[in-house]
Amino acid sequence: MIEAEKNEFKKFLFREDSFDPVSMVRRGRIYQPYPEQPNECRVAAIDAYDGLIAHQYASAVIKKRLHTYQPYALSLNGPDQKYAIIGTQSAYSLWRIVSNDRMYLNDELLTLRPLHSMGALPDLDLREVSDPWKTKVEETVNKVVDAMTFANADSIIELCRHAASAALFAHFHEDIKNLAGTDLGPLAKRAGDEGLHIVAHCGHLIAKFHSRIKPNNQVHFESRPPTDRDAELAIYSLSCILSDLKLTPENQGYFPHEPKH
Repeated sequence: MIEAEKNEFKKFLFREDSFDPVSMVRRGRIYQPYPEQPNECRVAAIDAYDGLIAHQYASAVIKKRLHTYQPYALSLNGPDQKYAIIGTQSAYSLWRIVSNDRMYLNDELLTLRPLHSMGALPDLDLREVSDPWKTKVEETVNKVVDAMTFANADSIIELCRHAASAALFAHFHEDIKNLAGTDLGPLAKRAGDEGLHIVAHCGHLIAKFHSRIKPNNQVHFESRPPTDRDAELAIYSLSCILSDLKLTPENQGYFPHEPKH
């Protein structure tokens, strides 16, 4: 857990370098405290603009006992998705670690995306899936994950339909021609005919929500437009489809592993 409580200096600290409020991408670095705290440091006075001035004028150098930190190197090896919990015990947020890049001073710049309140999709395990299905499933599922942070309900449901269709095409080993024009209903029915009843029901549910996106259908069937809660249910339905089609790690279920501290 990356935590910073007032007057607690034994915790990891997350220093934010940048944050994009639209894409919700957050970049920053993790620091860990030195074993012995505090440490005596020589620091320049506020009006000493650089080390040269501090060197020339001894009065500009001040001795202070400070709590000091050093870069912390993360180990992100392995197939499991890694997560970060940032905040305090009483107020924290969950973030997916997208990448870590080694910087010139040997610290690591992390790129994070939030786990949205709508839920989370399971990790993918596509080792048994060949191309072009593997690439298409990864691509469509990643688009859902990205959309969860900023897109509206209509867009999320549309992307869930694409991802569910790609997963079923991969299951049936059929060519993927046009996901945008694919009718998910028949694919879901075929899954039900094979005995994959949960997959079928979840596929039909996403297809029903998708039909509500169209204003003409809303008028004809007197149905309400999709809401965020409908989009959340579509995400959970997609999670179930991916899990039951064995496109996720064994025994993982519908949700990702607990965040790695």
